[in-house]
Amino acid sequence: MCVGLVLILLSGCKSKIPADIIQPEKMQVILYDIHIVDGYVSTLGADQDSAKRIAAAYYKGVYTKFAIDSVLYTKSMAFYYDHPEILTGMYDQVNATLKKSKDSLDKIETKRLAKMTAAQKKAIKAADDKRKADSTKKSKDSLDKAVRANALQPKINPAKLRKDSLNRVRRLQRKFKTLPVEKVN
Repeated sequence: MCVGLVLILLSGCKSKIPADIIQPEKMQVILYDIHIVDGYVSTLGADQDSAKRIAAAYYKGVYTKFAIDSVLYTKSMAFYYDHPEILTGMYDQVNATLKKSKDSLDKIETKRLAKMTAAQKKAIKAADDKRKADSTKKSKDSLDKAVRANALQPKINPAKLRKDSLNRVRRLQRKFKTLPVEKVN
């Protein structure tokens, strides 16, 4: 309904718009591009002189795209400022187009983030799996080393170990003159 009202408003005003002024349909598209440039330049965070130079280059690109110049654009804007009902109708259309573009870009960004998040989760899982596999391998390697080391050690006879221990205790007792220990075979 709003679009129909704007078209009726614009068609009713068409006879009032001089030929040396950019027509509303074309002006809407130019305004859209101009506002895209303004939005981009505002995100640069450059100092004021740099921002003006960058913006001027982009505005020149917009003028070239639509085969106009800054004088015709300024003259047309002055006319539309004097006719706010036409300018309001054009800006309603520009705002609707900007909103559609933003919504489309938001959907694309949401999908991109979802893919990136899925890829990150997959990478984290792969890293965890690798870490677990490495840990298991290290544990198995450590166990194998321990078994090999144990196999290389001489077998200990428990009876001999007891006898050696008791003999040591006897020597210490004699040295310190303590009570005798029973004799072991």
